[in-house]
Amino acid sequence: MRWLGYLILAGLAASAAPGGSVTKHRSVFDDLADRARSLPAEFAANALLRLAEAPALTDVAKKRGILEDAFELAAGAQQPFARRNWTGSPGSLFDKAYAQGLDACTLQCRAVHDMLAIDYRKAREMFGEVQPPHIPRLDCEDALVYDVSIFYVTAGEMAARAFNAKEVADEEPFQLLLRYAGDLTSPAQVAPIARMLVTASLKPAQFEALLGSFAGALEQVEGDDRSFSGTVPGDASAAIADLSAECARRKINAQGLQAAWQAYLARQLSGARCADSVARRPQPSLAAGVKPASIDGKAQPAGECKSPECRKLATQFSSLIVGPNGFGLTPEQKMTSEWGGRLQQYLAALAEWTEDDDPVEYFQAKSRIYSDLYNVTPNGPNRDLLLSTLLIWLQGNSYQRDHRVEWFYPVNTLIIHAFADPRGMRRTMLALQRSADPVIALYAQLEQLLPRPMAGTIGLL
Repeated sequence: MRWLGYLILAGLAASAAPGGSVTKHRSVFDDLADRARSLPAEFAANALLRLAEAPALTDVAKKRGILEDAFELAAGAQQPFARRNWTGSPGSLFDKAYAQGLDACTLQCRAVHDMLAIDYRKAREMFGEVQPPHIPRLDCEDALVYDVSIFYVTAGEMAARAFNAKEVADEEPFQLLLRYAGDLTSPAQVAPIARMLVTASLKPAQFEALLGSFAGALEQVEGDDRSFSGTVPGDASAAIADLSAECARRKINAQGLQAAWQAYLARQLSGARCADSVARRPQPSLAAGVKPASIDGKAQPAGECKSPECRKLATQFSSLIVGPNGFGLTPEQKMTSEWGGRLQQYLAALAEWTEDDDPVEYFQAKSRIYSDLYNVTPNGPNRDLLLSTLLIWLQGNSYQRDHRVEWFYPVNTLIIHAFADPRGMRRTMLALQRSADPVIALYAQLEQLLPRPMAGTIGLL
């Protein structure tokens, strides 16, 4: 079925009139854009960005309008920033869900980046409207930390590409970076700001001024241990080392930076720490001689399978995919009527599990079970049954209202699996495109017309 998408895109490209305007097939593109604008903010913005980035869209005015709409809609996303597991390794549906790029900051910065290619002044104006990161403090129980790297990558890109020669001579790129170099309120900003400075193409005096502003802020900032331990050791340590190396390359004294970094480490390590942070290895070298003021709790990943009903269903699930000998069941074993009967009994038990005191656990566990079963079931009636059950579960699920990013993750992975195998998954592709949920239907059609490269989606699976 993917050939259909190629034909439509080819038609769009071939029908572009002189000057880049699309004439034929205009309704196909405009219909998708109009439908996208009616979706919840993050889904609308992301869909419009995918349309704006389509190679066949050569009409600059149309592209500009779509990017402006995407930028404005993105501000309404439920999540302000991307988040990731504090250890750096994803451990749950939530960790991967927040890697989909559906937060306001990521979507707006992406729109700015795309606008930069067609109108650098407009891109600069848009970036000026992006709210600089002001990151909430986290508790030790939080398993996810904020990731605002894209904001500072975009700020560096603006400084490098969004000013003409006269504006560069007037030090406007320098003033842009100076606005953010010292605006440090959370450990989550340390590494991104340091990397922004490393890549800045500035005169020695300008670079030294930015370095001084950053070092001064670093010497004063005091953040929560969860955010701190999510970046040190590792990310922030490496970024500071890179910045020190850049100072050496530019023949600029980095003693002030190093002193500020050591003061920052000492202050954080001697404050209130999280139990799992203290136990983590490796620790910063300074940690051996510093005692924390207190040791508090540890991370509690959201949606863990804790309730008796959830644990019981998880155990039963294992028996459907692993045989008595401990080895995974073969496709041939799962094609038998005996296995099909056990599957239907299991689905009936799963359907009887109604929402309990933990809606997060309920949604995450059910979504994972349905999705995993679907992915390991051979093509045939049983898989068709699972697809129908999974779509009914996701369509119109009330969890979508307040947890859009988390709800979309199992939808996204189903779309990725289906369109990676257009021959074997043809029935699934059609069912997704005909879904009663407008988000599912539109994103399935986007995947058909504008398939994402596998390299960009494999990390979500």
